[in-house]
Amino acid sequence: METPVKNLVDAVDLTPEDALLPLFECVVNSIISLNQSEIEKEKKKIQIQIFRGNPPTQTKIESIDTISNIKIIDNGIGFNEENYKSFKTPLSQLYKEKFGCKGIGRFTGLAAFQEIHVKSTYCENDVWKYREFKFNAIQEIFDIVEKEPDINKNKTIVELINCNNQTILDRTAISVKDIEYEIMQHCLIYYLNDDLPLIEILDKDMEDAENVNDLYKNLSKERERSFDVKGQSFKIYIMKTLKENSRKNHYIHYCANSRVVGRSKNLNKVNSLFSYPIVKDGKQYFLDVYVVSKYLNKKVYRSRNGFTIPQENDNPLFGTESEISFQDIETKLSDVLEELFDTHVKDSRDRNIKEIEQYITSKAPRYRSFLRNKDCLNMIPYGLADEKKEEYLYKIAFKARNKVEEQIQKFISTKKIDKESIESITNEIKAKTAYDADSLADYMFRRKGIIDLFEKYLEADKNGEYKLESDLHKLIFPMGITIDDVDYETHNLWLLDERFATYKFIASDKPLSSVSQKKSTKEPDLILTDEPLKNFDNIFDNRISYGANNSGEISSLVIFELKRPGETAHQKNKTDYRWEYSDLIMKYFDDFIYNPDKKNYKGRSIRVDRTTPKFGYVILDVLPIALEEYNKDKGWQKTPFGSFYKMFGNINLHIEALTFAKLIEFARKRHNPFFDKLFVSK
Repeated sequence: METPVKNLVDAVDLTPEDALLPLFECVVNSIISLNQSEIEKEKKKIQIQIFRGNPPTQTKIESIDTISNIKIIDNGIGFNEENYKSFKTPLSQLYKEKFGCKGIGRFTGLAAFQEIHVKSTYCENDVWKYREFKFNAIQEIFDIVEKEPDINKNKTIVELINCNNQTILDRTAISVKDIEYEIMQHCLIYYLNDDLPLIEILDKDMEDAENVNDLYKNLSKERERSFDVKGQSFKIYIMKTLKENSRKNHYIHYCANSRVVGRSKNLNKVNSLFSYPIVKDGKQYFLDVYVVSKYLNKKVYRSRNGFTIPQENDNPLFGTESEISFQDIETKLSDVLEELFDTHVKDSRDRNIKEIEQYITSKAPRYRSFLRNKDCLNMIPYGLADEKKEEYLYKIAFKARNKVEEQIQKFISTKKIDKESIESITNEIKAKTAYDADSLADYMFRRKGIIDLFEKYLEADKNGEYKLESDLHKLIFPMGITIDDVDYETHNLWLLDERFATYKFIASDKPLSSVSQKKSTKEPDLILTDEPLKNFDNIFDNRISYGANNSGEISSLVIFELKRPGETAHQKNKTDYRWEYSDLIMKYFDDFIYNPDKKNYKGRSIRVDRTTPKFGYVILDVLPIALEEYNKDKGWQKTPFGSFYKMFGNINLHIEALTFAKLIEFARKRHNPFFDKLFVSK
């Protein structure tokens, strides 16, 4: 059975990225020939001569012509009888085991060039011989010449003539420097194994040959590491190259049978942490990571321009484990590199966050809430262009907003109301609401969800399953912390009154002594002032509004007191309603009013006196008729909206008492114009 050469050549599918593959095949064949030779390593040599043809069809900035011919000269063992027989045998197995040769390299050459000329002087059985022949897809091997050589010296010339493959032709219009670099990369495994001969290259109008081996002097053999993927062993060689010229990326090179296969992969595409050069001793370096494995040797195409390995994982069927993918390999590879270059990884994260922060500050203030969420910023890949930054920021905000809404709706629709579920939804809201607070529509969407959730809390009253005071408190503002401990967007004080969303200092369930120099153990639910009153341990100097002074007389003081649903606060017994709403809150104002020497956290005087406007709010679950009548008799007035208020003119204090139901009713009515505009279907 005979296989025509043309059929084999037609089966070779070259891509534009394979423009130098025929050259690589010839260079590697020369290396194998030299490694079989017994001459000293210092005398082993390969010379590459480049001959140019026409300019590329696509105009380039650099005026470099395409390659027409390539000549490769070496002083290896040459085309002796064994090698010549192997050359004439398609898919020869002669050097498969030892050198990974698949017997197809010459057909790759003919897939790109019209013809191959071979001239070889060699010594066999102590006799010097000369063999010459031509090779093409139609005539196959022809014009064979065998004779005594003119000079008894090992020399083999392989010439690739007339590059006529239009797929790769334009891509051959590259400089000799680029060709050098590509050869250096392709042959690096031989360099690592100390099997690389001297390689020179000559191009058009060059008087002296360039030494490819000089490029290896700029490499630093950084580290070697091994890892396993699904039972298969892989080894990586990590080379570090000083940043020169226009190089911008780290690369992964997959190898099979001691040679690089296919195009190198940008490491940034695998792990964006490696978007920037490695910095060491003030110098910048790029990594070249070479991956070798017996598994890769088995999976390489015969043409050695790719692997029979899927890019991503397939879903395994019937419980069987899927085959190894590049995704599997690169996941493990990334882990190894992050561990080896942990300093670079940290620097990359910090650098990327700064770039994202700068982008948000200068170009995308709608995402300014992200500036307080490092975890969120760390989700964004590194080295992105501005339009990609915008895309990722939008995706994160969109997903987070949807997640919050889904959790709230799930909570609202379920019949289950217990401490665990309330804690879970409260934490979810606190963690996520900052994502959408910068957009009016998104912010209103969040507020609608909070109001719906607050109403859900109150629904338990109908079944007698009352939430704790702390549960409602946490939804409005987390207990036991100050604004230093929580971002502005995570509290929901607007439920009580919109005016208090801009107050400078907020303390929750803190003893007064923790927020001022007043010695007191009383713990009001909420204290708000327009001035910071905290001590050194509870400092808040990052304002959330403008226009207030940092010392002197503060303009107002506000205190809230919330009482647990399902009970009427301050009862002496179940039927005794002889107490005033102000009994729940007046003691806290007294602590501020009657202390003449209060200092702020910087030790500067502040003043809360009888004339300072003061506001108190008492939020109860129910207001029994008997309690209402008692307070009316004590001077409390009922508003048209169902709440009660009383003025204490001598100390400029206004106190209002209302139910949770009224609180949420007022909040919804304030927002209905926005909700109707944004959320009601036309």
